[in-house]
Amino acid sequence: MQYSQDDNIEKSPGISEKKYKIIGILIVLFALIIRLFDLGDRVFHHDESIHASFTLKLLENGQYSYNPAYHGPFLFHSTALIFHILGINDTTARLIPVFFGVAAIAVLFLFKKELGKRGVLWSAFLLSFSPSMVYFSRFFRNDMIIVFCTLAIVAGGVRYVENLHSPKRFPYLILVASSLAIAVSSKENAYLVILMFGAYAGIYFSYRFYSDWKKEKLSLKKALLPKSSALLPFLPEILISGILFLFIVMFFYTSLFRNDVSPFSIVERAFSHWMEMHRIERIGGPFYYYIPILLVYESPIIFFGTVGLVHFLKNKNKNIPFFLFLSYWAIASLLLYSYLQEKVPWLVVHIVLPFGILAGAYLGEFYSLTPVKEKQISRKEDRSSEADEISISGRNSSRTRTLLAGILALTLIISLVQCISVNFYRSMEADELMTHTQASPDIRELMEKIEGFNRGPENIKLDVVDPYNLYWPLPWYLRDYEKAAYSRNTPTNTKYDAIIVPAAYKMYREIPKEEFSSYNFTLRPGKEFTLYYNKKLEK
Repeated sequence: MQYSQDDNIEKSPGISEKKYKIIGILIVLFALIIRLFDLGDRVFHHDESIHASFTLKLLENGQYSYNPAYHGPFLFHSTALIFHILGINDTTARLIPVFFGVAAIAVLFLFKKELGKRGVLWSAFLLSFSPSMVYFSRFFRNDMIIVFCTLAIVAGGVRYVENLHSPKRFPYLILVASSLAIAVSSKENAYLVILMFGAYAGIYFSYRFYSDWKKEKLSLKKALLPKSSALLPFLPEILISGILFLFIVMFFYTSLFRNDVSPFSIVERAFSHWMEMHRIERIGGPFYYYIPILLVYESPIIFFGTVGLVHFLKNKNKNIPFFLFLSYWAIASLLLYSYLQEKVPWLVVHIVLPFGILAGAYLGEFYSLTPVKEKQISRKEDRSSEADEISISGRNSSRTRTLLAGILALTLIISLVQCISVNFYRSMEADELMTHTQASPDIRELMEKIEGFNRGPENIKLDVVDPYNLYWPLPWYLRDYEKAAYSRNTPTNTKYDAIIVPAAYKMYREIPKEEFSSYNFTLRPGKEFTLYYNKKLEK
């Protein structure tokens, strides 16, 4: 006689609603604290500095024009508001990613019915200190906005369908429409989200229709008619949500309706630019590019997410449609981002998200089960073979639980150590897989030296030279220096107070060594620069 593991386990007592809420609030607070702590300590990445400089231009001059190379307008406009209210510095520039990074954790609590209380708490816990999720929640880019919006679209869609015949559905429809609009207004991989989810919805509903059609044995016309008529009552609210979506998108792309931009030109420019980037492999990499990052930083999420994926597909439960979708989302994200030839570390968060939910769901289910006390079948010396099978099954179950608990403890410790290391100790180290072309901490020392000159930023004439215009993040840190200029070639007029050039330039051939001192620094890995400054500037 064969027994499954479930024959030797029973449900543990459920988590009370009060305890669930308290633990949930603590996890969200932990996620907020770890993302805010020392937020401005890391020097701006060159992408961050470009985004911040564009935001500053928008705030000061109201100038914005969509350029897909720098992504959508939402980040610039929302951060401009933060600058206006809280001031302009590295910390305030990163507050929008922090907010959306924490909000993504909070959205997980809308999945209580699908994941269970333990599943929600485990998912939130794993993603709260995921090294990549934390790192890029502290990074002035758009990806955490997309992470939040993707999760909000899924949560809103699931809850909308659940409340399809109740007035409760309307807030969820608004959540879906507004989240989709913010995603499209943030970054072009929002179209990948639409593609992935749209493909799944098309396959799913086509399969359901085909099954019903075959079962009812009707003609195609007669089968389509009731399905189409069932949608009619929902058309007005779908139309209104579509208008809301379009309003939000155009609100940001036209920069508060100040610019003349059409929705078609937005989509065309986004697709043409990123298809070209994929074609030329601007930042290419091997198909397995994200695998080392996932294994090094995200071991508990990847291991238990993969185990969960297999588990939920094999052991069909009442929520199989949701877990089927979640498994599709995880696999599709991994394959799609691995295929696209725009390989950068921040895109890994879009792979981590669905795997993190799968991992949390599996751990929530796994730890909702406890071994039953061994049945005292063998009171007599000669046991039956049936009792032997039960005993063996119980021992195997106990060993499996012990093994998984050990793996969980080990991977959680590794992930936590990696999170602390990459975010607070090695956030500017070139050999970290997460720190793609990160600017050097030398920038801080450079600015201290320049700020120590005996003339204020409004008076110093400073030239920054680089033949490839790759001098970022210097323009951000020199934003208060009104006479700072940037060029590809050294200026012909040598009447400057200071000049920053690549270290290979031998400036003492052009300027008198007795009048100018030099200071060498690293801009970012492989880019060495030298500051030449008039000795009269020294105090």
